[in-house]
Amino acid sequence: MKKALYDFYQFLKKPSLLKKQKDKSLLFKDFAALFLLDILFTALLVGLLYILLHFNLISKHEGTDLLKEYGVWGTLAFACILAPLLEEVFFRWHLRDLHGTIYFAFLSLAGLIASQITGAWIQFMIVIVALILAAFSISFLRRKGKFYSIRAWKKTYPFLFFYTAIVFGLIHLTNYDDLTISDPSFVFYIASQALGGLSLGYLRIKYGLIYSILFHALFNLAAFSLMILFP
Repeated sequence: MKKALYDFYQFLKKPSLLKKQKDKSLLFKDFAALFLLDILFTALLVGLLYILLHFNLISKHEGTDLLKEYGVWGTLAFACILAPLLEEVFFRWHLRDLHGTIYFAFLSLAGLIASQITGAWIQFMIVIVALILAAFSISFLRRKGKFYSIRAWKKTYPFLFFYTAIVFGLIHLTNYDDLTISDPSFVFYIASQALGGLSLGYLRIKYGLIYSILFHALFNLAAFSLMILFP
């Protein structure tokens, strides 16, 4: 487990495309180490959050009550099947595809900008402009050639990897009532998801998308179980 955490740390120092591992013993060790890391970090973060809330040092934002809205089986299906599948495809699939990374970068940035603007028409136009810019960027890289494209992708890859994890955390702002980036306390509410984004991205790159989906589902199952035990 120590070796697995060390390898993860080394990867985070400079994220890059890894050769896919097929050794299932390594997969199990990475799963166990990262799962324990994410659980412990989340537990510490929740403890810190409650302390800060207790002393009124940050604003309180209620989370969405999935159990109340969807019931036990509905929440289980959403948290452990639908959410991992959709989120991993959108946030992690592109990490091994150059063109997918470009589309993700532009569309996610457009989404962040649009979320701060009112007006459906303006939001729609922002997305359209993002798609056009993404297509233009891909066309530009194709004209430059494969060697230039790969070199540019490798050079920007660390930034794109961390950017993906940050956006993954930010999208979970919607889990809380009236929580926006204008409130600095948002960091405490989404830090767990951001770290999870790093773990999931690492597993996706090292083993494949199916394993990041599985890890995401297992983590959500653990969170769901704790939600049942400690409502």
